[in-house]
Amino acid sequence: MAEPMTTEADHNAASAAPGTVPPRLRGALLRYRALAYTVGVGLVILTFVGIPLQIWAHNDSVATYVGIAHGYLYLVYLLLVFDLARRARWPIMRIAGVALAGTIPLLGFFVERWVTHRTIAEQ
Repeated sequence: MAEPMTTEADHNAASAAPGTVPPRLRGALLRYRALAYTVGVGLVILTFVGIPLQIWAHNDSVATYVGIAHGYLYLVYLLLVFDLARRARWPIMRIAGVALAGTIPLLGFFVERWVTHRTIAEQ
């Protein structure tokens, strides 16, 4: 049986189907999502494990190490937010909201899902 012939136009139309991420955003969105989860998990550990251990058990090790790691990873998160915002042409208020989501425990997970769905829908 013969293979169906596809042209470059057919391939481009398939890659631009609704619900898919365009190639110019695919890598930036993936990097943002990975760091959003990493920063979110670090902040949850710091807030709900490290700080209580520091206050009640007088054990500073978790808060110290996770806090330092979260701080550096948050800086990388900010760079990735700005990269994704530049590629997706976000307004300044959305950039500020997504950037601040990395500072509030558990909010980063919800904002990551919202950003992913909204970015895909807008493209």
